[in-house]
Amino acid sequence: MGVASRADVTGGIAPAERRQRLLTVAGLGALTAYLAAVDPSDGGVWPPCPSRVLLGLDCPGCGGLRGTHDLLRGDVVAAVDHNLLLPAVLAVAGVALALWLLPLVGRPASRLTPPRWLATAAVAVVVAFTVLRNLPVPGLEWLGSA
Repeated sequence: MGVASRADVTGGIAPAERRQRLLTVAGLGALTAYLAAVDPSDGGVWPPCPSRVLLGLDCPGCGGLRGTHDLLRGDVVAAVDHNLLLPAVLAVAGVALALWLLPLVGRPASRLTPPRWLATAAVAVVVAFTVLRNLPVPGLEWLGSA
């Protein structure tokens, strides 16, 4: 058994890239803490949604900040009420972030490469969700971000 090399200890990434990943994690942590503390419904530094301001329509992400705030507070029902797709989006983002951070713990980096059919299905779901949440049809208003 030999002594571990510097590349083995750092997960095979350069110190500058390691520092960049750690700074990214720190920044995401700070944003998450701010979002947990400040309700986007009450203001804060969050900009308004351009599609909501310009067109009066909910984009697929509308309600995402308020929903994430509710999730961070433990209110899953309110989070899903703001944006039905939020749990799936946050799960995918969490897996992608975890795979990107693997070199920090000495594991080889891994890529998230979904099959083409899954990417196509995800786009179709997002488009259908966007259209349905903006239709003025009784019974579909629960899909809106309000």
